[in-house]
Amino acid sequence: MTRQLLAADGSEVDCYGDAYATNGMCAVPAAGTYTLKVLNTGWEDTATSVTFVPLASTGGCADRVGTGWAQPDVTRTTVSRVEVDCQPFEGERGDRVRLTHGSKVYGDSLAWITDATGKRICERFPEDGEDSCVLPGDGPYRVISTVSRSENGFPAEYAVKVRRLSDPQGCTAAPVRPYGALERQDLTANPCFTFTAGAAGPYTVHSVSENREAGAARVYDAAGLSVCRYGADPCTIKKPGTYTAVLDDGKYPFRDIRAGLVVLDRASDAGCVATGTGLHKGELSTVGQYDCLTLDAPQGARIAALTSLSSAGLSPEVEALDRTGTPQCGADKLRGGDCALTGTAPYRALVHTEDGGDSATGAYAVALHRTDVAEGCPVLPAGSFDAGGAKATLTTGGGVFSHCLGIPADAHTNAEIFQLIATAGTTSAAFSVLDSDGKRVCERFATTNGWTLCSLSPGKAHTVLVTGRDETATYTLTRRDITASASSAGCAKTAAAKVGGPSVAGAYGVPGTLNCHQVTTDAASDVLHVDVRDPLGTANIVVFGGDGTAECSFRNRSCAATGSTTHQVLVQTPANLKAAPAYHLDALRIATADGPAAECTRVPSVSYGYGPVTGTLDEGHSAVCAVLPTAGYDRFDAGITDTTGATTTAVPALYNSAWNNGCTASSSGFQCSAGGSSSGAAPSLFLLGLPEKASSTSYSAKLTCVSTPCGPDRVSVASVGPDTGAADGKVTLTVTGTALPVNATVQLRQSGRTLNATTQSVSADNRTLTATLDLTGAATGTWNVSVFAGGWEFLLGTFTVTPRPELANTAAPKVTGTARTGAKVTAAPGSWSATPASYTYQWKANGTAISGATAATYTVPASMVGKTLAVTVTALKSGWGNGSATSPAVTVAKGDAPKATKLPVISGTAKVGRTLKATSGTWSPAPTSFAYQWYANGTAISGATKSSLVLKSAQKGKKITVKVIARRTGHKDGSAVSKATAAVAR
Repeated sequence: MTRQLLAADGSEVDCYGDAYATNGMCAVPAAGTYTLKVLNTGWEDTATSVTFVPLASTGGCADRVGTGWAQPDVTRTTVSRVEVDCQPFEGERGDRVRLTHGSKVYGDSLAWITDATGKRICERFPEDGEDSCVLPGDGPYRVISTVSRSENGFPAEYAVKVRRLSDPQGCTAAPVRPYGALERQDLTANPCFTFTAGAAGPYTVHSVSENREAGAARVYDAAGLSVCRYGADPCTIKKPGTYTAVLDDGKYPFRDIRAGLVVLDRASDAGCVATGTGLHKGELSTVGQYDCLTLDAPQGARIAALTSLSSAGLSPEVEALDRTGTPQCGADKLRGGDCALTGTAPYRALVHTEDGGDSATGAYAVALHRTDVAEGCPVLPAGSFDAGGAKATLTTGGGVFSHCLGIPADAHTNAEIFQLIATAGTTSAAFSVLDSDGKRVCERFATTNGWTLCSLSPGKAHTVLVTGRDETATYTLTRRDITASASSAGCAKTAAAKVGGPSVAGAYGVPGTLNCHQVTTDAASDVLHVDVRDPLGTANIVVFGGDGTAECSFRNRSCAATGSTTHQVLVQTPANLKAAPAYHLDALRIATADGPAAECTRVPSVSYGYGPVTGTLDEGHSAVCAVLPTAGYDRFDAGITDTTGATTTAVPALYNSAWNNGCTASSSGFQCSAGGSSSGAAPSLFLLGLPEKASSTSYSAKLTCVSTPCGPDRVSVASVGPDTGAADGKVTLTVTGTALPVNATVQLRQSGRTLNATTQSVSADNRTLTATLDLTGAATGTWNVSVFAGGWEFLLGTFTVTPRPELANTAAPKVTGTARTGAKVTAAPGSWSATPASYTYQWKANGTAISGATAATYTVPASMVGKTLAVTVTALKSGWGNGSATSPAVTVAKGDAPKATKLPVISGTAKVGRTLKATSGTWSPAPTSFAYQWYANGTAISGATKSSLVLKSAQKGKKITVKVIARRTGHKDGSAVSKATAAVAR
């Protein structure tokens, strides 16, 4: 809703006012008739109400009221959010008053003090954060108020109160009390009290209510100015006099709680009780009570004040003051034992509680110790990591909640592990360790099984303060050497292995047990990768250097340690987790003063990541590593799988130059950061180790750059070559630059036409890319060359496509070998104008291509006898036109005649009337047919041309032979004659 007030002449009346005094008020210039326009700027119909109230008028104002604190509170009722109410009050110029207003239930209200004008007359921002107003002018004074919202709607109860702080009236006088039990006092709903401070100094000022709760107060001087803000403790009074304490904060006008005021002079010893070191018992019998203990300790002393750890019932707090009431130290330093008394003696300890109700009263006990002098505490012996090592056993209950122990000056190292274990009961305990100067060197908060590192002061005795509850429990406290000499305290010694070397096996007992491994290496500059793995994934490690300095914090992930030749590795499964019976420790030397270990692969580029790399790991070969040329801000997604399908996978670590591991695990996998402080080169070492819960893995690991490119190189292109190629051929292009991606594209453009080369490979350093440019059908001439890489286009000059050259024959092919049946002939390809890459062949008979005869050699068949034989050779070369040439033809001759390797043989009886038979003999090559001719005494017998012969009387007395003629297709005929028979008998 917006409003607009218009005068009779249509001019708009100023309804904005100034920045504060008249803000939101309409300044009507004169009496008359005015028009109010209300505009709905929203999307829905809205009911609205309008009220016109002359703020300078007293019409409708309530009766005048006073500003005294004892007068009854007046509750009023408003019926609408636009109702404006007026409350006159008595006041004079210079009075300092406090205005309190508000609805009874939760809501919003507005109120201001005004005079006859209706304007706001109090400062917008009171000086120095005051919550009051000094009345200006001569009055009369009024409060104008509205309630714009009430949680329960309208009508709504509200109240407006104006109370004078300067020379206040109606306040209850309260005494400054001594320490100890509070005398009974009358409680009142009036929040204003006065008290008289007899001296300047610190005071405790607070309220005690009928609900047995201690509360805060705000203190004012006689002029109504704040001396102490609401809740300040102590309240410093700068001069003697009477002061006003108000128990509410002035933000809510409805107060129905009865309370009284407690004022204590913190510089007074009234009510204090003298006490020495040891156990002091007392009782807080009333809410708001402070007990005071005068301490027997000189200036410069250091003290401890131990109370039972918090439990049901009273939980007292202790603070130490000097003679002037100046705080020396609070509860933390008193519990830790290093409260230094530096003020003016004598010193006092105040015992009280901030609690209310039943928790504010009851018996208490405080154990007081001097920690800068020997108190005769029992000795805490040096322990061992071996089973059965020395330890202290402590019990609580039966009025005992704390113990002190001593460590002789010559019986400790410079760094030791202190471990407290509750062996009976479930109550926690805490401890702190202080040297002979009272300096707290370490502490451990309340625990049932916890440890901490203590850097003990060389050559000084120490005191150990143990605090528990006054409940039945038993504890053991053990201290163990964690420096280079820890092996004498049961820390098992082992040498660091190289990357790819074996892990160290360890057996584990009950959860909470500390196992120690002392890992040795050759030089303090060596860097070790340390990790612990177990089947349950619950074991943690912490690593200490030779001087006992913590190198890796307590964690369930790998870390790197350097700076010492001995590293003490503690292995522990937290007491609240289940422990595996065995674990494996990796302690691998990943770098020396000369740089990363030689076993680490040197990776030339990580512009787009690294890998994938594959392999196997087991307890004998527990890790692999690589040196990556990263930049400081690089981040990678680590994709790691087990190639056998196992759900447990290898675990990565990425160490930067400070040897911090930048890999973290999430539900989506591992993310690894190079962890540098700039975008410049910051090489890192990547290590892949065995899974947390498995002793072997077949891994595949790949790092993918999250915001490419990674590493120090930016995407750039320096050159593309060659710059020419023949049409219809293919050219291998080489692109040089930095951070070249595999998806980079080489493109040629000419008059609206484009050619894209196909990327074949990118070098491992991402500085060389090869691509194949196919110029088939490409127009000759000049093309513009661009390389698109990493979202950028790089212009790289021009590329010239030349006409395709043709291969020309300069010496004709030849048929080599004898062209006759059965022989193998070979084509000599001849000579060409350029060296061909390959040849094809076609053999021809009488000029016609012989089907299937396309090899460089040809075996002549019988069918070729008498025909001419030639070969056509086609020469081929990429980017060149093919060339063809045909050899001179040769005539194919018959092949050699078959030869008898075994002569024909005549069988049968040489006698007239008998039949002789002839075998064909054996031949090479095998004939396709035979012919026969019989002879008598060397003369051919007419008609005797079969393989058998019937002897006739004409052959009587003659010797018979046979000639066998062997015929083979395409070959000359061969012949052989048998041996003669005996003379033919009658």
